[in-house]
Amino acid sequence: MNTRTILCAASSLCVIASLSGSARAERFIDTFAAPLPQQVLPGTSSPAPVLWTGTENGGARWQDHASQSGLSGVIGGARDTTLMASTVGNLVTLSSTQASGKRALSYATGYGGSGRLLLEYGADRDLNANLSGDGSVAFELEIAGDMDDALPHRPVALTVTVASGGAPPRAAHATLTEDGVYQIPFASFPGVNFADVDYVSLDFDASQVSAVDYTLLGGIRTTRCIQPSGSAVADIVLDAFSAPLPLRAIPGAGQFPILWAGTLNGTVKPSDTASQSSLFGAIGGQRETRVVASSLSNFITATMSEANGTPELSYATGTTTSGTLRLTYGAQAPLNADLSPAVAFELELDGDLDSSPPRPVPLTVTVVSGLTSRSATVTLVNDGMVYVPFSRFPQIDFRDVDRVTLLFNASQVEAVDFSLIGGVRAAACVP
Repeated sequence: MNTRTILCAASSLCVIASLSGSARAERFIDTFAAPLPQQVLPGTSSPAPVLWTGTENGGARWQDHASQSGLSGVIGGARDTTLMASTVGNLVTLSSTQASGKRALSYATGYGGSGRLLLEYGADRDLNANLSGDGSVAFELEIAGDMDDALPHRPVALTVTVASGGAPPRAAHATLTEDGVYQIPFASFPGVNFADVDYVSLDFDASQVSAVDYTLLGGIRTTRCIQPSGSAVADIVLDAFSAPLPLRAIPGAGQFPILWAGTLNGTVKPSDTASQSSLFGAIGGQRETRVVASSLSNFITATMSEANGTPELSYATGTTTSGTLRLTYGAQAPLNADLSPAVAFELELDGDLDSSPPRPVPLTVTVVSGLTSRSATVTLVNDGMVYVPFSRFPQIDFRDVDRVTLLFNASQVEAVDFSLIGGVRAAACVP
């Protein structure tokens, strides 16, 4: 049974809410959290998450392909990956890696002609994905490589293909010439209904160049804001929600990655705090999470899951007065984080705050830099994007941020449920 099923069975309060899921911000096509399948390269003995083509230790092949399903962090749960060699005498590899604190796919070539990488989503079953419902307007990816490190340059030609309904697929093209963030506007695909996308593919064609290496950083995603060409920067992820909460004992049900407070099956717990370190996907590798019940007769939870490939953190309440959820980054050690390329904190909310009666939740963001601490409060009243501009925090040096705290105060309302979609970010631009 999943966590929802077990809690429903263990308690008269079924508090893991079925939220609407109508909006999803910065939707990930692929977070790269799910690695490529393991295989052993010729001449080696240790399996690794890698595809390869060309020639290696007497083995040779023109193409390698992996069709994976049931994947976490991938839209539709399935990814088809194809690696093709330009010349069988070379060696081309694609590996699941980590780089710059992000999940990554790394493409590497020997000294001869390179090849092509094709990533497909919805190849076997239509995605039926709404990529525009949250206001997204473009695909976005970040690349770091040696395309411009030497003469002649080694550009990689990217073709993105999108299909929806029975309409013919549409393709858009970009040339990846240097490190950075690339955005492919939805407007480049005339006739595609981005509210119902069935198929997406990205074809990275390096067949016309030699000895090129590059890494795709942090996944393939959508963005709500188009930045000037050539100067786009990536959002800074404070928490991708990819690292689960620690295990907690659920009375009568066993242990699960969940925080809870209140009363369950005769066990009373006023609050629950988890201080975690060495986390991948959280800024500084650390996160402190705390839930507090306003009424001990209630039962509130914080859990992590995903919706169609996008991670989320969900807060759920029983029928009486709710409580608070606090997320702190930098509680264990100063972050010393440079957030200055960004302009605002960003998150997306999906819940029942605007149901009848309304259940508003004040959010207070506190930022500490050195000896300076500043707070800003916004009231969350409905689903959608939330931006807290850096200008709300006077005298904070965003080049050296030591701590960031987000306090969701639902202590004055009853029976409120909400999910934070896609993580907490410092946004590079605001629509």
